[in-house]
Amino acid sequence: MTKAVSLSLGCALLLAAFNLPAQTTPTATPTGTAVNEAVLRQANTIVLRQKLLEAKDAVQRGDIAGAALTYENAYKLAEAIGSGIPDERAQAIAGLAATRLELAREAQDQGDLREAETQVSRALKVDPQNPAALAFKRENDRML
Repeated sequence: MTKAVSLSLGCALLLAAFNLPAQTTPTATPTGTAVNEAVLRQANTIVLRQKLLEAKDAVQRGDIAGAALTYENAYKLAEAIGSGIPDERAQAIAGLAATRLELAREAQDQGDLREAETQVSRALKVDPQNPAALAFKRENDRML
């Protein structure tokens, strides 16, 4: 799995690297720029899907902190890509909110209410209507 991810990531970055000089050339045509942008978006979409798989694997291994960071990167990549990837964007948001909420619960269980606040605030920033995060925040605020 790691080998496939590394190979795909390498290919995507290589593809993007070959397209960078065309984007910075002053004589680049609008069509060429659009093609380069499409190729870059496609490469970023592949990387995004790989990050989502890595994050799910990390959750299964019990590495919630690692999964949260990977979901964070996936979310940022989804935001940079923009439209056209609603499923992947939704997965990144759901995963990020769930892992941050789990980290908030762990912090609260250890008595670190400020860290719990930080984690739940991040979850709510990407998923403001998340009922579990809203309920947790109310309870954590009461405890604070």
